[in-house]
Amino acid sequence: MITDQLVRTRFIHDVMSQGINKIYETQESVVRTYLNTRSGNLLAHLARRPFTSQSSDSKQVYYIRIFPYLRFLDINYRRGKDRISRHIRSNMAIYNRVVWGVLYHETFPEIQYGFTEEVRSSIRRELEQALRYEQSSNW
Repeated sequence: MITDQLVRTRFIHDVMSQGINKIYETQESVVRTYLNTRSGNLLAHLARRPFTSQSSDSKQVYYIRIFPYLRFLDINYRRGKDRISRHIRSNMAIYNRVVWGVLYHETFPEIQYGFTEEVRSSIRRELEQALRYEQSSNW
């Protein structure tokens, strides 16, 4: 049986997954464009987009794995106060600006205001179709 809680959980999971993938995509494009990579480990990590989610009764928890060197680069480019450092920093949206920008300005408002009746009905139809397909394949 498809409940409203299941539909809501699916909506939140889809929106959060899209937001997390956008974070990794933006970080990957910044690293490709503005950084000279040596070993390729940073790009390989970002291309994998490692995150996991856990769902319990009424809450969902998302774990995003951050390559420690990525956080170091963000801190390193924030030090300078001169004009050149500010210019470099404006293009280096590696960690804070990307993570908090995507989460607070795109993902959370979508979760808060995007769960309309139309979205509910489309997710419900999708889940019912998947349930019918699963039942027909079991026979």
